Amino acid sequence: MDFFDAQDRARRMTWKLIGLYTAAVILIIVSIYFVTLIVFGYSGAPGDSRLWQPGLFLTVSIVVSILIMSGTFFRISQLRKGGSAVAEMLGGRKVEPSTRDPKERQLINIVEEMSIASGVPVPDIYLLDNEENINAFAAGFGTDDAAVGVTRGALTQLTRDELQGVIAHEFSHIFNGDMRLNIRLIGILNGILLLHIMGMILMRSSLLSGGRGRSSSGQGGSGGQAAIAMIVLGLALIIIGYIGMLFGRMIQAAVSRQREYLADAAAVQFTRNPDGIAGALEKIGRTKKGGKIEDGHAMEFSHLFFANSFHTALDKLFATHPPLKKRIAAIRPGNDPEQIRKKERIEKQLKKDQARQTSTESKSPASTVIPGGTLSETGLSPEVLLAAIGSMDSSGVDEASKLMSEIPDELHDAAHEPFRAEALIYSLLLINREGSSTTLPDWSAEIIDPYMAEQVDKLLPVLNHGKREWSLPLAEISMPALRKMSESQYRKFRETMKLIIEKDDRVSLFEFSIEKLVEHRLDKHFRKEKSEKIRHHHLKTIRKQLAIILSALANTSGKDSEKAWEAGIKSMGKAAPDGMILLKEDEYTFDDLDEALDELDASANPVKRYLLNSMIHTVLADDKLTLDELELLRAMAEAISCPIPIHVMPR
Repeated sequence: MDFFDAQDRARRMTWKLIGLYTAAVILIIVSIYFVTLIVFGYSGAPGDSRLWQPGLFLTVSIVVSILIMSGTFFRISQLRKGGSAVAEMLGGRKVEPSTRDPKERQLINIVEEMSIASGVPVPDIYLLDNEENINAFAAGFGTDDAAVGVTRGALTQLTRDELQGVIAHEFSHIFNGDMRLNIRLIGILNGILLLHIMGMILMRSSLLSGGRGRSSSGQGGSGGQAAIAMIVLGLALIIIGYIGMLFGRMIQAAVSRQREYLADAAAVQFTRNPDGIAGALEKIGRTKKGGKIEDGHAMEFSHLFFANSFHTALDKLFATHPPLKKRIAAIRPGNDPEQIRKKERIEKQLKKDQARQTSTESKSPASTVIPGGTLSETGLSPEVLLAAIGSMDSSGVDEASKLMSEIPDELHDAAHEPFRAEALIYSLLLINREGSSTTLPDWSAEIIDPYMAEQVDKLLPVLNHGKREWSLPLAEISMPALRKMSESQYRKFRETMKLIIEKDDRVSLFEFSIEKLVEHRLDKHFRKEKSEKIRHHHLKTIRKQLAIILSALANTSGKDSEKAWEAGIKSMGKAAPDGMILLKEDEYTFDDLDEALDELDASANPVKRYLLNSMIHTVLADDKLTLDELELLRAMAEAISCPIPIHVMPR
């Protein structure tokens, strides 16, 4: 998958959605204008037969636009927390990382494996306890606030392979940037629905006031005519609201159907198990209600779900998902020539969307990189590493599963409990220091409270007997538990982290990597920061920051820093800014790196592609990739919202 192209396509689709939204609003305005014209003609202006009345049209346009946009922005503001807000509106319960329920533990393990295999943050996990049918969804504005939800029926009725296929399908939506589009579509539907609600209110109030007017005066008169006119207008709003909802359903169908085929195909590529996702679809098809969601938001959220969550008589025209039989046939085409051709078309489209996927399958970094080997021997190249950003494949999922199974239960359990997860981060920082030991240093009593120190003391020996490559995955899966802290607890946690890192007056590459991971995954959550607005559309405006980043990577890459620097500059071709020079290690600090990365995060995707390509060529210039180099590269990529999978670490 080409992460950057997928995100840009999602943005282009957003503009298409805005265009459809604008067309819907215009059609609704015109409809209400003519209804209002008829109503006014009926109620008091029969002599004025002009069809074009600018004043009335302007009034209708302003009122209807305000009404629809208010409904749209109100719903989007309700969902500003991202995926968690969507899940909670659907009645979801957040699955606690420390849960002991076997089925919930299985769900967490599957989601964590997918996250480790892809490098994206572990999303919040929700369970729709009241939904007995099989379904699932992914929601959010981006990878930082994503949530994955499954119904109770999916958890209890699906096998592990089937549940893995469903979750892989939802991760495809996360990679492709579909989630932001889906939330905006929810807002559009709510704005249109508001017209229907206003029509109901207007008609009901007119009936009540009209009844009172007739009973008090004994006859209709002008008051009765006005009441009738308002009833007609209210009825028209109800009808137009329904038409608007049909228009919205058409938009949902247009946006969702082909994406579901692609997500199904991607899930098969990720898991290399077509029987998993096909089995889930078959189980949905065997039940009378299918994937129906009972919650009242099922219709407006229907395009989010794995399968149709809402059924009407017009499903053939406006269903948000392709028929189950067609989806299953596309995954397992059998001997049907038509379905085989359809599968081939889908795979062809998927290959375009997932650039270089075919080449990476046969030489996956996760399965071919071996200790001591050069990159030319192991198959890892700048192109392969760049293609791995924001994606995963079957070998990556297998590698993530293997790595997770290696981690002792004590460490795994610690990563899922907020208090012990905090102790785990401190332990990771301490065990990866120079001259570290299996006991707490004497100075730790100054900055770590006794009860926390007791937990750290228990974890250090376990980590000491483990593998270095466990460190980042453990930190990754600790993030959901750490988000459970209060703001005051988080401030204290960050202060303690900083004191541990600065205690020896130097910042190691591992410490920098952990700090950037925590900063990017947790600071935005607790400070409720929004993503950076795009300010840079070419490399020339970030020349200084680019020089700092490439210099840091070149100086880390080995003895020949000049060679590494030249490789990074050369990879940018004509796009490389003029006048950049390699900085020595004493010419920049980690604070300079922080500031540079913050500025680079405000770059457009084409610029980020150049950045990552240059950074990767710099690191791989000596035909080797050490764990330190990869951890620094991952930290920098994380800081600019370009996830590099952990599974490409040298083993």
